[in-house]
Amino acid sequence: MSDRDSAVAAGVAIPDARQAAEDRGFTPPARLRRLVVTHTEVGEEHPTEPVEGAYVLRVVPAETVAVTTSVEVTETGVVRSLRVPVDPVRTARLAAARAAVEALDGGGVLRGLRRIMAQRDLEAVRRTHRAEAERDAEAWARRCEQAYEPYLRAFAADAEPVPASAPVLGIGPTNTGGQGHAWARAVERHLPGVRAEASALSSANTPGHPSDQAIATDDWLSTRWQLGRLARVLDRYTHVLAEGGMPAFGRLGGSWVDTDLAELRAAGISLGLVLYGSEARDPAAHRARVEFSPFDPRYELTHALQAKVDRLLPILRGLDVPTFVATPDLIADVPDAVWLPAAIDPSAWRTGKPVLARERPVVVHVMTSPFLRGTARIEPTLHRLHEIGLIEYRRILNRPAAELPALFADADIVLDQFGCGSYGMTSCQALAAGRLTICYLHESATEHLPADLPIRGADPNSLAEVLEEVVAEPEAARELAARGPAYVAEHHDGRRSARVLADFLGVAAE
Repeated sequence: MSDRDSAVAAGVAIPDARQAAEDRGFTPPARLRRLVVTHTEVGEEHPTEPVEGAYVLRVVPAETVAVTTSVEVTETGVVRSLRVPVDPVRTARLAAARAAVEALDGGGVLRGLRRIMAQRDLEAVRRTHRAEAERDAEAWARRCEQAYEPYLRAFAADAEPVPASAPVLGIGPTNTGGQGHAWARAVERHLPGVRAEASALSSANTPGHPSDQAIATDDWLSTRWQLGRLARVLDRYTHVLAEGGMPAFGRLGGSWVDTDLAELRAAGISLGLVLYGSEARDPAAHRARVEFSPFDPRYELTHALQAKVDRLLPILRGLDVPTFVATPDLIADVPDAVWLPAAIDPSAWRTGKPVLARERPVVVHVMTSPFLRGTARIEPTLHRLHEIGLIEYRRILNRPAAELPALFADADIVLDQFGCGSYGMTSCQALAAGRLTICYLHESATEHLPADLPIRGADPNSLAEVLEEVVAEPEAARELAARGPAYVAEHHDGRRSARVLADFLGVAAE
C-alpha cells in the first residue's frame, strides 16, 4: 500500500495539488502536443493542416541559403514551417535565380519583360534541381535527413512536458540588475507551489548577477537554439514575463514579444511584460514633465531613445497583457502598469559599520548609465565639495556586483540618480546597508510610493546645500539612514514583489 493509500485509510485528507491550484484560481493549461512533419520533395508545396491541440513543425527543403521560418496560428493548433537548405550548391543556384526575380519587382514594360525572363530562368533551375533529386531519391532523402536532424533534435528537447499542477513562471531574457533572478526566487519563496526560472542574454545581463539559464548571443540568433527554447517554453511554463518586451523564443518570430503572443496564447501560456526604462520612458513627455529630465534634445542619445520608444511603446501598449514596471515613474508612460518593486537580499547588504561618524563623510556614486543618472550635472558639485574638504567623493565605475556591498559599507552617503525622478536598485541597496541615501524624486514617482520612504530628496541644484546640511547636522541624517533597513525589509525583500505577481499567476499570496 502506498503512503497515500495508507494515509487515506487512516482518515487523513491529502489535498490534490492540481485541485488545490484550481481552488486558488489557477487552472493548469492543456499542453500542446508537439508533432513533426518532414518533406523531401523538391519544389513542391506541402500544406499541413493544423492538428487540434498540437504544435506542428513542418520541415521542408529551402530555396534560400539561410534557414527561414514562419508560423500560422489557428483556433485548433499551430503550424510552424521551417525551410532548411539541403544542398549548398543547388540552394545557391536557386537563391540566385529567386533574387534575380525579386530584384525586378515594380512597374514598367521593360522591367516586366525582364521579370518574365527571370521567372523562366528560375523555373528552369527548379526543374533541374527536381530532376537531379529524383534521379537518386534515396540519396536526396538522406541529405534531407542530415540537414533536418539538428533542428528536429532541438525541437525535441524536453519532449515530456513538466506537469503543471501549479504555475511555472519564465522570466527573461535580460535579467536587468539581476532582477529577473531575484523575482523568480521571490515567487518561489513566498507563493506556495509556484516555480520560476530566469534566463539572461549575455549581452543584456549585468556582469556578476546570477541567472537560471545563460543565453549566449550566438544562441539567441540561432534557429536551432530558438527551436529548443520554443520547446522549453511550451513544455515547462504556464506564464512568461517578458523583460523589456523582448521575445520569448529568441529571434524566431521577430525582435519583440508581440510576434510570439499568438503562439503563447494557443499554448495556454499567459504573457506579461516587465519594463525597466528606456523601452517605455518617452523622452519628449519626460522632458515636458520633469524639470531635471536628462533627455536634452541636444544629445544624440536622446534622439536614439526617442526613436526606440516611438517604435516600441505602441507595440507594447497594444498587447493588452498585464504590464509591470520596475520603477513607479514609468506609470506616467504606461498608465495601466503596476509597480513591481525591486527585490534584493537585505542580509547581503547589512553592515555593522557606523554611518556619518567621520568628520569628512564618504560620498559614493555608482556610474552605471551616467546619462540617465544625471552624473554630469552633479559631479562638478561633488568635486568642488571634495576639494574644499567637506566630503570625500568616490566614483564607483565598472565594479563587479559582488564588490558593491563592501563599497557601500565603507560609505556614509550613497547618491542614486538625479534625472529620471525615481529611486532604483542603488537606493534599495544603500537603504539596506543603512547608508544615507540621496536621490532626485519627482511627484510622478512619489505619488505611487510609501509615505515613509527614508530617502533624502535632492536635485542637481540643491545637492550642495543638502550635503552641507548633513555634514553640519549629522544626527537627523543618521536617524533617516537608520530607517532604511526596515523599509527594504518591508518593500524590497521579495515579499511585496511576490504579492504583486500573485494575481498574474492566479494564486493567493501569503
